[in-house]
Amino acid sequence: MKITGKIWKFPQDDINTGLIRKQQYNHLPPQEQGKYCMETLDPTFAGKAKPGDIIVAGNNFGCGSSTPAYYSIMALGIPAVVAESFGKLFFSNCIGGGLWPVACAGIIQMVETGDVIEMDTDTFVVRNLANGKQLTGQALPDFYRDMIDAGGEKAYLKRRLAAQT
Repeated sequence: MKITGKIWKFPQDDINTGLIRKQQYNHLPPQEQGKYCMETLDPTFAGKAKPGDIIVAGNNFGCGSSTPAYYSIMALGIPAVVAESFGKLFFSNCIGGGLWPVACAGIIQMVETGDVIEMDTDTFVVRNLANGKQLTGQALPDFYRDMIDAGGEKAYLKRRLAAQT
């Protein structure tokens, strides 16, 4: 599958889950959390981001707590985050929630906000359609890809259980 979208670049390293979505919004339904996505770093982001857009970030994106901050990203209709690297808990939460977390060394130097990239979820080639440059991200195991394709952990397990009957 190919995911194509406009880039929102957050080049900082160590963007923690509290910067992705502040803790004070934990009580809100997941769909409401999108209104506050990345507000500390760019207060206008949630209002400008469109479904299908992609976040590109620096090293250790999503570090910190196990807070499911990925809800706020998904609530905006963003299907993927491509980062230099990810915090382990955030990475795991993304997969369990159905959001593509793709680690791709060099991505910060290859894109600018507003560029359009295409990411192939089979080969993990990430291509900048604005400048023609491309990189290969770190492939995810088939199990993770199947879980994301199903829409997350719960949908994946329901599918597996249904197949057994």
